[in-house]
Amino acid sequence: MSRGYKAKYDYVDLTVEQHANAWRVSLRDNKHQEDLVHEDEFPTADEAQDAAIELATRHINIEHNDTLIYPQKISWREF
Repeated sequence: MSRGYKAKYDYVDLTVEQHANAWRVSLRDNKHQEDLVHEDEFPTADEAQDAAIELATRHINIEHNDTLIYPQKISWREF
């Protein structure tokens, strides 16, 4: 059974999930119907969460040339 964290960042859903001894980051963009997985794995959940925010920001600002709609405040919830 894996454990992890989920958060909403603007219009994307972020997941940080533990697999074996590493943490993986995934992003779900419902606006553009896209799923992304970060190419790296991380040794801690905190590092993975930081990478998730960077991935989301890059995805929104660069990939889709969108402006963040909501403040960049994020709250992670454990699952």
